Amino acid sequence: MPWGGALRRPAGTRRAAAPARPAGGHRRRHHLSPRTADGARPRRRHLATRLPPSGVAAPVRLLAIVGPTATGKTRLAVAVARQLGGELLNADSRQVIRGLRVGTCAPAEAELAGVPCHLLDLREPDQPFTAADWLDAAESILAVVIGRGRQPVLVGGTGLYVSALIGGLDLAAVPPDAEHRADRAAQLRRPGGHEALVGELRARDPTADIDVRNPRRLLRALEILDARGAPLAAARRRGPERPAVLIGLDLPAALHDEIIRSRAEWMIRTAALVQEVDSALRRGVSREALDAAGIGYREALALRDGRLSQDGAVEALVQRTRRYAKAQRTWFRRDPRIRWIQRSEAAADSLVDEVIDALREDARSGERLHRRRRP
Repeated sequence: MPWGGALRRPAGTRRAAAPARPAGGHRRRHHLSPRTADGARPRRRHLATRLPPSGVAAPVRLLAIVGPTATGKTRLAVAVARQLGGELLNADSRQVIRGLRVGTCAPAEAELAGVPCHLLDLREPDQPFTAADWLDAAESILAVVIGRGRQPVLVGGTGLYVSALIGGLDLAAVPPDAEHRADRAAQLRRPGGHEALVGELRARDPTADIDVRNPRRLLRALEILDARGAPLAAARRRGPERPAVLIGLDLPAALHDEIIRSRAEWMIRTAALVQEVDSALRRGVSREALDAAGIGYREALALRDGRLSQDGAVEALVQRTRRYAKAQRTWFRRDPRIRWIQRSEAAADSLVDEVIDALREDARSGERLHRRRRP
């Protein structure tokens, strides 16, 4: 799955000056292609650990690499972590599901290249799990990573996770209500059920700012309202923010669409996704849990049952992924702290340098970065 272009800064942006290179020296070049269809990694040279300039302390603030799906965030995070001696923290709500790696695009060991990646495989597909559960796990592992002197790199596209960890969000630790959730889940499956639940949410909290197209978030919002009896905004109080540097990764629409389609073609036409669904069903995972596991599993179930052709499954998967990417952009571009970098060609060393420069600049200034850069 080729990148089709180099990662470079938008015109007019700046970065902190890099340390002078020895005479006759040259920059090592490597490539950070998005996850290939067969899971193979591109050949790359070994990256030596990069140290900060003399007199500047090693970066200790959390680095977050965020943005839409299928933009190469994990590849970039791995490259940066290898240079800084860092560890990754997963911020993708689908990759916390145990045993579902194809449809969730969870990173394989080969892709991680020895870089530790935490917060994967936290729950079974049919096990209740909330953003508050993820936040508890994330805060615990973040303390461990920082405690052993490693650079934490948060990577993923679930905006609520990122906002919770960095923005000091109190996610209202309301335990799931199994009885009411089952009733509402059954209602969702009935004709007009989804619209009725959305209407209930709007009536109880007209200011609710959630993606009502996501059944899990809709049900969870109603659970919180049941338990707290207050608007969601009041339930989600904010505490002190966590010092962090946020990098947003995006790419031109045509290239992004090409990568999304290539990924969907591989998942469907190689039968990798259907095989994963078959394996999950044999383990006793319910069809309902698979359908709720994220984009791709509904299409795989329909293909397996003969309700969709391969072409139809690919198109459905592409369309849902496009809509999801659009929603992710909308979420992240509301955050003025994010530095946006747009990818357009294959060479990635300038992007890795810029990410590290952002950490160095932050370490020197001791301040948060508030400039907004949009592709």
